[in-house]
Amino acid sequence: MSDNLDMLARVDITLNTPISNNANFGNNLIIGPAPSKGAVKDIPLIGVYNKLEDVIALGYVATGEDADPVGVAARIAFSQSPKPREVYIAIVGGETVDGDLHEPVKLTVIDVLNRALSVDGWYCIQSVGLSREEVKEIIEWTETQSKLHGYIETNPDDPIVEPNKYFRSYAVYPCTEEGQDNANIPLENKYGMSIAMAVKAMSIHAGGETWANKTLATVSPSKLSSTFIKTLETNNISWVCNIASKNVTLGGKTSGGEWIDVIRFRDWLQNDMQVRIVNLLVVNPKIPYTDKGIGLVENQMLASLKDGQKYGGIAESEFDEYGNEIKGYVTSVPLAASIPSTAKNTRTLTDCKFSARLSGAIHLVEITGELTYENL
Repeated sequence: MSDNLDMLARVDITLNTPISNNANFGNNLIIGPAPSKGAVKDIPLIGVYNKLEDVIALGYVATGEDADPVGVAARIAFSQSPKPREVYIAIVGGETVDGDLHEPVKLTVIDVLNRALSVDGWYCIQSVGLSREEVKEIIEWTETQSKLHGYIETNPDDPIVEPNKYFRSYAVYPCTEEGQDNANIPLENKYGMSIAMAVKAMSIHAGGETWANKTLATVSPSKLSSTFIKTLETNNISWVCNIASKNVTLGGKTSGGEWIDVIRFRDWLQNDMQVRIVNLLVVNPKIPYTDKGIGLVENQMLASLKDGQKYGGIAESEFDEYGNEIKGYVTSVPLAASIPSTAKNTRTLTDCKFSARLSGAIHLVEITGELTYENL
């Protein structure tokens, strides 16, 4: 039948489907040692787990004095509300077969992280049960990636890395009191405080959250002096304090001094705008190097910025005291007539720009007032 129809009418339909966006800005990758008592079964070097029982089934101990760092971190992650949909785990010290020697070789933390880049779905690294030197390596590695990294800092006077240098890693102070001996730090704090903070913050879409003022479950708060708190703030280290019977995160900055939520939102916006532009170029037969084609590119920039505003990362348009509009974002693209023919011949469009105002977040409110018998 189809052959007869083709004699009079031939119809070909092409599926111009958009590319998929595999980036994720809400999942954690726990990186740490294998179970101390041996695995129940072979554990993948990098795996994804939807509930704590899946992690325990691998041989990790999640409770008690003999608990494994990775097991505790997973337990604290799944104890938060809302729970994470999934948690990724990467094992340090695992073995692989050398391609040339055909002998097993130990994988370093950097080997593991490089392998983890081939696995989609995770964004924030959580280092647990590792040496200071290994944590420092992860901090340095993360700075070269579009990722975040959370870690524990027990000694603000001798931090793992110098403050104000690394903008993709954040430190959390786990001790319940100043100078607490490492052996007395609650395991939930030592291995779970930074991931609990990330789970709570990243349950909200990038741009709509702050990493401070989040209530955490299962961890214990710190009782600190004003002087010690000043030391934490100077070194950009977050901590948990009991406020109105709730354990609340304070701080919320990366070690470099930038707010964690700003870094996450920037990563999301960059990815979102890139995906939109690539889809524009891939789905359409071609985008002409004309004002119309350049306008299509600008439309994708505007769509991404509009979503950034919707999610709360970019400020809405406001007005000053004189009624002048202060826009949340502006874009600019060149006119086709102003672009030299030599540039057009390269088929590369440049000078597409935007500026956007970050919405920021209120962490502290100060109010002054007075009471009087006088008429107001």
